[in-house]
Amino acid sequence: MTAWDLRAFLRALGATLVGIAVVWLVTAASDEGQLSVGVRAGRTLPLAPLCSAVGVALALGATRVRSETRALEALGRSPSQALVAPVVGAALPSFVFAALIAASSAVDISAFYPRAPRGDSFVYRDGAFESATLGVRVATSDGDARPIDGTSIAPDEGLPRGARSSASLSTALAGAALTLIAARAVLHMSMLDRATRRRRRALALVLVAVTSIATLVAFQAAAAHLLPSAVAAVPSALLLASALFGFRSRYRFPHARGATG
Repeated sequence: MTAWDLRAFLRALGATLVGIAVVWLVTAASDEGQLSVGVRAGRTLPLAPLCSAVGVALALGATRVRSETRALEALGRSPSQALVAPVVGAALPSFVFAALIAASSAVDISAFYPRAPRGDSFVYRDGAFESATLGVRVATSDGDARPIDGTSIAPDEGLPRGARSSASLSTALAGAALTLIAARAVLHMSMLDRATRRRRRALALVLVAVTSIATLVAFQAAAAHLLPSAVAAVPSALLLASALFGFRSRYRFPHARGATG
């Protein structure tokens, strides 16, 4: 890794972390309050891949950075090599958060599976109102709410089977795919004319929008138990495959043909 790669890596990583911090603060300022860290994290992490895409776009979109990449191209360094460090730096938080989602049940993943709120019911028994869903017992004598011994709500109760694994996989795949798409769309390539660059950026926006909508619909369908939760990771996987194929065909094959010619 060169000094330029290290700077690009740190710029992309820093921009992504700032974006995630902003999303966290906005979420904390707009929620109902008194929420645990796990719940707030669960509401922030679905947007981590988008923050990764914005982070790499900010890191590579500066005029100075584009000039540096053109200079590196003139020295014989391919665009694919210039993209590696910032893409890894921006996607790294998404990978870390995906691992946290998979490893810790304290991270609430209900935000990935939007559904109508569950109604809580109380039953009058032995001079008190009890709620099995809330795990509390309200005595009629003093009105105090006390926890019911032996009752607990599972972290992923009501979610489809494999919900946590699917949310983790989708976060990792989306983080890699969106970051790579954004990097390719933003970075100024000296070998491309202006019209081609505009078409590439427009295509990138369309791909990201379609993938985001498809992922959202898949998560909602999984929350309603209409589809398996694993389906939610398919749009991001397809986008990543498309990005990697385009990355190879645009940047590697032309160099190979030039070398053999």
